[in-house]
Amino acid sequence: MGILGKLFGGKDNSKSDERPSGGSYLVEDTFRINIPQDLVVVGQIKGTVRAGDKVYIEGADEEILILVKELEIFRTKVKSATDTAVALYLVNGAEYGIEKGTVLHIKV
Repeated sequence: MGILGKLFGGKDNSKSDERPSGGSYLVEDTFRINIPQDLVVVGQIKGTVRAGDKVYIEGADEEILILVKELEIFRTKVKSATDTAVALYLVNGAEYGIEKGTVLHIKV
């Protein structure tokens, strides 16, 4: 964590690799990208999510899993994120009707 993060109470995500994946994610916005079937969602993770994890939509079939290809925090690619705002790049995410207010769960 940098000095500004220490001064202003920012969360240190560099140690989140020590925590197991798991938790829920509230989608606050969605964006289509160059690959039409892929989707970027922006929201809050409560728990830990990593690149390579799979998520499922709350209330949907838990066997339908969506791959988290990449994560970004404030336009910086990271390998994992814990209890913070984070953008997730979801492979084939557009085909599942994910929109603002959707809750995703990390499959453990």
